[in-house]
Amino acid sequence: MGHGSIRFSRVSGTAIRKWIAAVVLLAAATPVLPAEAELIGHGGPVHAIAVAPDGRTALTAGFDYSIIYWDLPDEHARTVMYGHDAAVSDVAYLPGASRAVSGGNDGAVYLWRLGETRPLKLLTRHEGRVSAVAVSPDGQLVASAGFDGAVRIASVADDGPAAVLKGHTGPVNAVQFTADGRRVLSAGYDGTVRLWTPQRDEVPETFAEIGLPVNRLFLAPDGRTLVVAGTDEAVRLFDLESGEERRFMLGHEAPVLSIDVDRAGTRFATGGASGQIVLWSLADGRPLQTLRGHEGPVWSVTFTPGGRELLSAGRDAKVARWDLGRGAEIGARSTPETAYYVPEGDALAARGAALFGTCAVCHTLTPDGGNRAGPTLFGVFGRRVGSVSGYPYSKALLESDIVWTEETIGALFEKGPEHVVPGTKMPLQRLGSGEDRKALLHFLREALAEAERRAGQN
Repeated sequence: MGHGSIRFSRVSGTAIRKWIAAVVLLAAATPVLPAEAELIGHGGPVHAIAVAPDGRTALTAGFDYSIIYWDLPDEHARTVMYGHDAAVSDVAYLPGASRAVSGGNDGAVYLWRLGETRPLKLLTRHEGRVSAVAVSPDGQLVASAGFDGAVRIASVADDGPAAVLKGHTGPVNAVQFTADGRRVLSAGYDGTVRLWTPQRDEVPETFAEIGLPVNRLFLAPDGRTLVVAGTDEAVRLFDLESGEERRFMLGHEAPVLSIDVDRAGTRFATGGASGQIVLWSLADGRPLQTLRGHEGPVWSVTFTPGGRELLSAGRDAKVARWDLGRGAEIGARSTPETAYYVPEGDALAARGAALFGTCAVCHTLTPDGGNRAGPTLFGVFGRRVGSVSGYPYSKALLESDIVWTEETIGALFEKGPEHVVPGTKMPLQRLGSGEDRKALLHFLREALAEAERRAGQN
């Protein structure tokens, strides 16, 4: 995933449900940041990071539908790029670092010219979300892995249809070209790692049979050491030439969600669902270092070219920078928890405030809170869907004539967004309990009324 990765695990169903309970919609402030600060700019969780070969710029893919093009030395956003109609799941540079490709939950794979805010063109489209993209060493081809069970190979220069490679029996989570660019590796929910020769019309070779879902793989710079993470919380090292499994390692407290190998080919890093990052020796699989600083899953880890720093990102919406020599986060800042207004003694509102904690990943309640992964909820009652200024809504929301009321918001959480606003890219968020829906709506009424009262005093 631009150097990141996702993965399931042999942990409890509760842990897996917590991992996949990420919510998103859209937004994006991109402040200029002071030196030695976290790269904070996305309006919600960050799914992938890519760093340019010279280490001067980076790309981050957000659940707020945006890609941010960063200046790393100055730590500020150069450009915010919009084109996807859903969360952006992966991003990668093309050779030369002047162009990039991205894949999103809308199924689209786009080509970008860096510095521009809109994509150059659509390369291909999957019939389901795109989980990963990869660029061939010569920069001529782009491979994408989709939840439609297919790997697609599109030409950067030609506008012809992409080659569709089918062999997996479920969603494909990871894809990467081999060092010579002639073959493609993929991994999926069917528990297999497959090796393709795109020019040949044949069933792909099953390189490894893990048995449980495989979420990501990463081929080291030596062109033969393959790192694989699966649902058993294990990290495996394979020899691509012999097919031998060289190492089987355990070291995470929860599912492993991301992998990257440093460019010297001596270490690799993995990020997990509990916020833990582990650095390993590529030669013998020894754990070298453990880093902690994220709140929640770490969906992407990426070394800088010299290997002295590591960038990481995840559900907590920040991109952290780590000094690996010190084993510490650079310029770590913690975001204070928001104290929501709850009338004294109002147990129902207190219950609703606790439920709103998940919604707060994407939505603010104040007039100056701005948009996050979703628009601010200030003034939501009585507001037409898709009408907050400055928020890039999906087509379905822009064309909807629904007005947000307690009834329509309650239906959204009872039935799911796709039933209330057909065609929306809103993530699935449901509350099965009628009492929970009642508590959340009561809290919103009270908290928003107080926010309006305070706004009127200013």
